Amino acid sequence: MGKIAILLGALLVGGIAQAAGAQETYFTAAGAPVSTLVRVSYPDSSARFQPGPDVAEILADAKDAAVIYVSGRTSTTRPSAKDEALAFARAAAARKYLADRGVSPLKIMVNYASATDFVADNTTPEGKLENQRVDIELVYVPMY
Repeated sequence: MGKIAILLGALLVGGIAQAAGAQETYFTAAGAPVSTLVRVSYPDSSARFQPGPDVAEILADAKDAAVIYVSGRTSTTRPSAKDEALAFARAAAARKYLADRGVSPLKIMVNYASATDFVADNTTPEGKLENQRVDIELVYVPMY
């Protein structure tokens, strides 16, 4: 608590108000939810989406979200066509999972990148596993 986060141009006071595993929900100062972030890790070189319980928990919210950002990542340290394709395949698999469960594909925005945006120490096996991931961010406020 006490963090200040800037998201979608709005100042949020309180920062992470809920954290359960790899799930974080951000709230406004008034207590309204703004976004929820869930991370799903992948085994090395895999694009098979294997969601944990956090993803199942957010499915109902995903259907009501204004927009959903799905970002595929790898743990490589230098970009390559192979790793860009892997990052895209990870994001596409997560998008398909959500769409197959009733989330409108029109509100799912996909992006991907390799060799960037690390969330953990990429020099350890545990850190690499955390960096080989898809971030699913549900945004509850309209983008217009």
